[in-house]
Amino acid sequence: MTVEHPNSQLHPTGQFLAGVRDSLPVVLGYLAIGMAFGVVGRTAGLSILEVFLLSVILYAGSAQFIFASMVASAVAPVAVVLTIFLVNIRHSLYSAALSPYLREQPLWKNALIGAELTDETFALATSHLVKGRAADPAWLFGINLTSQITWVAATTLGALLGQAVSNLSALGLDFALAAMFAALLVLQMANHPRMRNAVIVALVAAFLAVGGTLLLSASWAILLAAVAAATTGALLEGGKA
Repeated sequence: MTVEHPNSQLHPTGQFLAGVRDSLPVVLGYLAIGMAFGVVGRTAGLSILEVFLLSVILYAGSAQFIFASMVASAVAPVAVVLTIFLVNIRHSLYSAALSPYLREQPLWKNALIGAELTDETFALATSHLVKGRAADPAWLFGINLTSQITWVAATTLGALLGQAVSNLSALGLDFALAAMFAALLVLQMANHPRMRNAVIVALVAAFLAVGGTLLLSASWAILLAAVAAATTGALLEGGKA
């Protein structure tokens, strides 16, 4: 697959710095969400060191919130591990989706890029790929590393604040995750070469995610919406509508 990045002539350092710059939307979201997790983690009984290590090793916002909740509820360790595995298995699909753009890269680069992908950095990367830009490894390292450093720093800061912040809603931190995904959605739609298709897919996902909760649990409704939206997108793009 041959694609051209607008900064393809940049030195790897320049590509890395471009990734750092492009990660700004994710960084802003991670600051708020990370601090929220730090507070939640401490409330659940985790130490500051445990919050820090969890962000370094697990590095998955939704999984970390689930982990803290299950620890606070004294759930069996086996159930915790299985739940986290099921929640994070989607990351293997993210890596698989980017692999065609990184076939010429050594295994260690592919492994490192895949290990640091999150929902948000994957969305950021795909918003560039749909415009025919190359997934330059240095650029990907830039967005991934900056995002993880921000996440680790924010969660640790939240843990340090501890009980000083007890009302996340008062600070708007409970809405930070939804706000960040909304911003990333707008960026993806604006950058899509066929915006009409992107709007249709977004509407299908929104309708099924919201309407599905009338008949199903929220988790199943979201899963249904994701599958239906992905199928709709594949059909539209396949037909070049």
